[in-house]
Amino acid sequence: MTKNEKIHDGFIGQRMIVLPKKITNNIKKNPLIKTLYFTDIGFFPNASNHFLQRAKGSKQYILIYCRDGQGFVHINKKKISLSPNTYYIIPPDIPHKYYASTVHPWSIYWLHFTGNTAGFLYQKFLESGKNKANSIILEERRISLFDNLIDVLEDGFSIQNIEYTNISLWQLLNSFLYEEFFIGVGKRFSENNTIQASIEYMKANIESPLKVSDIAKQHNYSPSHYFSLFKKETGYSPIHYFNQLKVQKACQYLSFSSLSIKEICFSLGFSDPLYFSRLFKKTMNMSPLKYRKDYQH
Repeated sequence: MTKNEKIHDGFIGQRMIVLPKKITNNIKKNPLIKTLYFTDIGFFPNASNHFLQRAKGSKQYILIYCRDGQGFVHINKKKISLSPNTYYIIPPDIPHKYYASTVHPWSIYWLHFTGNTAGFLYQKFLESGKNKANSIILEERRISLFDNLIDVLEDGFSIQNIEYTNISLWQLLNSFLYEEFFIGVGKRFSENNTIQASIEYMKANIESPLKVSDIAKQHNYSPSHYFSLFKKETGYSPIHYFNQLKVQKACQYLSFSSLSIKEICFSLGFSDPLYFSRLFKKTMNMSPLKYRKDYQH
């Protein structure tokens, strides 16, 4: 069989669910899940001779997660190689084809998803580059999520099953697009995540009046390079982010301690109580005094 021929008999151990048109029509009317839902989901293990081509593309976004082996996606005159623990998302209405390597056929989890918010999630994927597959850490919980969705749908298409699986779809997609939070703090550090390590450094020195140069020094970066790196990753300058953490800590003191506002101010490294109060109000949209009155426990 050549790679230009489609598989008709499937693969040993394969799992696949395609939601009936009637079910997807009902999903479109369900306010709980209509903004993001999937239409197809499956797992193809050791998919030798797997090949699929769509001359007009798909009506949904297609996520392909390579669990093992190797395969390829052709799209927009680009050839994307997928290897173990990489994934790629194909956008709707774009001609494409994908197929397993003849030497090391891939094992893939895949799903088709759509809805009004699907495009926004796809944009998050594009931020890491659309002309390559994204690498992710092997995480059994991600695989369990895939298997759980398939397990539930194999029990039928009840309203509860459909709602549960499509609400869970958010977490599944998050495990790819926001992996640093999904895999856990300990593993984030093992990957030498500079920004996450910086945030932990800020939290450990919450009482200090740190400068950008102080934090940059911890990673042997120049202040300007570190500033750009941090803002690109978080959307905030380092000091703005640090002040947000200080205000967050101030909220805890106001709610759970009897410290005066001036004492809280000084304990968080601020020398000017008036500046601290202005910063707090700008961040929380209320004064420290009102916050304590409304939220003290």
